[in-house]
Amino acid sequence: MRLPESLNLYVEGRLFPADAQRQTRSARAILGRLALQPGVVLGDEVGMGKTFVALAVAAAYVISDERRPVVVMVPPNVVRKWERDANTFRAECLRSEVDRACFRVRIAETGIEFLKLLDDSPAERATVIVLAHGALNRRLADSWTKLAVLQAAIKGRHGVARIRERLARFAPRILRLQTKVDEALLLRLLNASTGEWKRLLVDAGQLAAGDDDPVPALLVETLESLDLYEVYQRVVEVIPERASKNLHLRLREASHALNSASDGVLPPIWQQVLRKMHLSLPLLVLDEAHRVRNGGVQLAQLLKEQHEELDDAGGALAHRFERMLFLTATPFQLGHAELCNVLSRFEAVAWKGAAAPVMQRAAFKAAIAELKQSLDGMQMATERLERTWKRLLPPDLGEAVATFGDAWWEISLEGESAANKVANDRVAAVMRAYAAARSTILSSEVLLKPWVLRSARSLRLPEPYCDVPRRERLEGAAVLSELGAASSVGGLRVSADNALPFLLAARIGTLLGARRVFGEGLASSYEALLDTRSEEGAVVRVDEASTEEAAVRLREQQLRESVEGIGIHARRLHPKVCATVDLAMEFWRRGEKVLIFCHYRQTGRALHRYLSEAMLEEIRNRAAVKLGCEASAVDEELRRFIDRLDRDRAGDMLAQVDGLLARYAVLQDPVIRSSIHDVVLRFMRTPTFLVRFADLGVDRIPVDWMQSMLDKRDSSGLALRDVLDKFFDFLAYRCGESERKSYLDALKSVQTGTHAGTEVEASFASDEAQAGERARLVANVRRVYGDTRDETRDRIMLTFNTPFYPEILIASSVMAEGVDLHLNCRHVIHHDLDWNPSSLEQRTGRIDRLGSKAEQAGKPIRVYLPYVEGCQDEKLFRVVMDREQWFGVVMGGEESMGRVLSASAWEVDRMAEQPLVPAAMVDALKLRLEPD
Repeated sequence: MRLPESLNLYVEGRLFPADAQRQTRSARAILGRLALQPGVVLGDEVGMGKTFVALAVAAAYVISDERRPVVVMVPPNVVRKWERDANTFRAECLRSEVDRACFRVRIAETGIEFLKLLDDSPAERATVIVLAHGALNRRLADSWTKLAVLQAAIKGRHGVARIRERLARFAPRILRLQTKVDEALLLRLLNASTGEWKRLLVDAGQLAAGDDDPVPALLVETLESLDLYEVYQRVVEVIPERASKNLHLRLREASHALNSASDGVLPPIWQQVLRKMHLSLPLLVLDEAHRVRNGGVQLAQLLKEQHEELDDAGGALAHRFERMLFLTATPFQLGHAELCNVLSRFEAVAWKGAAAPVMQRAAFKAAIAELKQSLDGMQMATERLERTWKRLLPPDLGEAVATFGDAWWEISLEGESAANKVANDRVAAVMRAYAAARSTILSSEVLLKPWVLRSARSLRLPEPYCDVPRRERLEGAAVLSELGAASSVGGLRVSADNALPFLLAARIGTLLGARRVFGEGLASSYEALLDTRSEEGAVVRVDEASTEEAAVRLREQQLRESVEGIGIHARRLHPKVCATVDLAMEFWRRGEKVLIFCHYRQTGRALHRYLSEAMLEEIRNRAAVKLGCEASAVDEELRRFIDRLDRDRAGDMLAQVDGLLARYAVLQDPVIRSSIHDVVLRFMRTPTFLVRFADLGVDRIPVDWMQSMLDKRDSSGLALRDVLDKFFDFLAYRCGESERKSYLDALKSVQTGTHAGTEVEASFASDEAQAGERARLVANVRRVYGDTRDETRDRIMLTFNTPFYPEILIASSVMAEGVDLHLNCRHVIHHDLDWNPSSLEQRTGRIDRLGSKAEQAGKPIRVYLPYVEGCQDEKLFRVVMDREQWFGVVMGGEESMGRVLSASAWEVDRMAEQPLVPAAMVDALKLRLEPD
């Protein structure tokens, strides 16, 4: 199998040539390994372009034989993103029209949709099917499918004509139809074969001519072979022949029997359908493959291998694919046993047939067993190294460096005798453990390399900026240097005015039975502390508690009361909240976007409110200076300026935009062009833009006003003209028609043309902010959290990735994976840390991706980790930094984090005091799994 000759992964503006070359090498290496073995794991770091490598491999299979599709299984929340990326790959990376014609992408979010795609004729069938995780585990929810089951259940029954009439009369109330369907149409469907249903539904306006058949052929075939008496008994017979006083009860019973996912009649039927799904497909690509580490989860059950000697049918996808490609950015956060579990899923490939792997099934199992044994030894050796390192005392490190140099641990590689000559037993123990760990890592690397490919991100930006660090990280009080403060070490200081709650929290942390959650909540915001509940256990009344419990609860109550005594406006002065708000506002002043991650919902809500208040105050103050008026007159004077702008310079502004659009033929469509005009002009007439970049004190707006605005540069050195041009290039060449429309529709809903007021209130969806909050919020600051609907989240994600609103995005972990936010942002603030360093890396990875603004501007990605000094927050920071280093050496990061999370307050204190392992040692011990 070879990559298509027309393949070229280099797309100007999306990534640099060196990255395209690396991706091509990876794709070739994967194909080379798949020629011999059942599967490969691609474990590149976050943001390295695994999607396009996987699509290149898929293209090789598709173009060699387009009769059988490649299936790409992905988490439900990224199905649409994969579809967009696959269409971009098709348009930009396949340079042959013939190859493009072969590469046909469709998505399936349910099992029924998947079966319908397989029903398509070979000439029309999708050759790449993006299938949602869990799609094959879901019940039959499609209304036409349920009607087909009922039709099959009454087939051949006595009085079937009358039964059909009864079903037609009451079916709408038990099928949960999404659209209104009259009784006559349902009766015609029940009297016809399912093969005729599409014609009838198209004639009735229920389906479009281009839609798939409503009932997949495999389902019809399966229903013909099943005993459907339970369906007839529990659903059909329960439906009354005529209306009665108990009608609603009987229909509710029938509806429950038909629709229940737990005890309904449909789940067993769906399982029978899956067993009869006799697929023979070339390749399964599984994204987020670490999710199959546990054999008990539904996704892993789909790949459960078949054991003929046990009369075990196996999972629905077992032995349906000739090869498998797994994708994960965190292969080594798994324990070594879990990684081997993931690799063992490759046993579910089709081992028989002309396309079977060269490696035999027995040889595969032996190879994985040998690998597991080697990884067992590696794990023991690296854990021993970690234990011996943590026994070191600060004087030991100073002695070792003074005697042997900065890389003192390397002395052990000279032989056992070298460590024996070291007088300090603790230092000698580390040397021996290091030598043993390095030896086992090199041995395991040889065995692991055929199965896992992993490319690490360069620490420098690509050419021509290779002397610029890819990331710069500011920690604790050092973040304030962005605000002009002197560079400082340590955490953010707690002022005397804010000291009492932190002192009480510190006191609580010393008590037996204290909950860390109180200290962590207080370190995030006062609002988070007040919202902290007793999720970790039942609330204990003080008069019913033990002496120790009573002391803890009393202190906790005092802590709450001390925070409640802080006024609403004074809560904005919380040391970390104050730093985050001030940082975000400073980046906004510089023309930069900023992404803020926080864990606590109430902290996110508070930041949203405080940033909105700061934004309104900044606009008012800046405008008053520029306009030469009182603050109370700012709104009226701004309106007058905008009116003059619309009256005198609207034509000039449109002409400048058209000049940028001129070289993009696809954007000349009148509807698209008008939408772009609307979005750009709305943005440039907003007070948030004008007070930063425009001269507002002129009586007449000059002719070259728009041109001068386009020449304004942000702190990354990019002119607005260049930023807009890159966005237009993105719309023209990297978006399909539907994606382009999605971007423009999303922008029109968010880019309001002003920053506050009734229009802005209406732009917030109900899941973004409560009705009472919206009047206090501004349009260019948005928040996404757990209750945000998918469509709202997608809209904000799309718009944040453009030059326009929003300019500040506050997000919880829901935006930490599978989201691209990198095209116009290179600043991320981790307001709340996470005990798991890989979570922080995933968050930062949202803006550290190929083609990012940092790469385009030649400026580093700026990562901010504010933490509060002398409290739980500082301990968390130190533990996380320690775990971050060891994650690069010891497999099973998730297991080790479990130990951290279950640690007592005393144990956390001890962890925080341990010396950090040197980065040079970590680098020397990393597995090297790059393609040759």
